[in-house]
Amino acid sequence: MSSAEAGLRDLIRAQVREELVAFHADAAHREPVQAGPPGSTSPDGQPPLDKAVYTAEEVARFLGCSPKAVYAKVSRGQLPGMFRVGRSLRFRGRELLPFILEGRAP
Repeated sequence: MSSAEAGLRDLIRAQVREELVAFHADAAHREPVQAGPPGSTSPDGQPPLDKAVYTAEEVARFLGCSPKAVYAKVSRGQLPGMFRVGRSLRFRGRELLPFILEGRAP
């Protein structure tokens, strides 16, 4: 990974961390959030941070890897909050996002 990619990943992690802190700080005062249509992303191409459930493709964008790598990490037990819907993977946001932000994601 080049230094530019590492810097970009650090910047994204910092933005995600700030968003989560702000989200949890006023969660008691907020209306329930409706997730956008499947495949919706924020203007910067990242999945929204307030969803309850994420797909393998969205998790791959968070981690900066391919969806195939996400499936491999799941098979090795390296990602929390996973459950299956048919043959596809889904991830619980409240378990996965803190794990990623703490830097424990491989």
